[in-house]
Amino acid sequence: MSAPARAAAKLPDLLREVRRFARGILGSDAYDKYLAHHRVTGCAHAPMTEREFWRWMYAQQDASPEGRCC
Repeated sequence: MSAPARAAAKLPDLLREVRRFARGILGSDAYDKYLAHHRVTGCAHAPMTEREFWRWMYAQQDASPEGRCC
């Protein structure tokens, strides 16, 4: 296999990693982390929906804004 062909074969993996990294930086993976934590801890109640989760997150940020830069 030629070098360009090997590089092209690795491109989807690279793009997946870039997406994962960007989601972590931007915080858009927070709901996924919440669901994973909910599964691991074995909570008795059903997990929040994604909409409920983001409303809760924004309410928490508004309640204590000192952790934000703006």
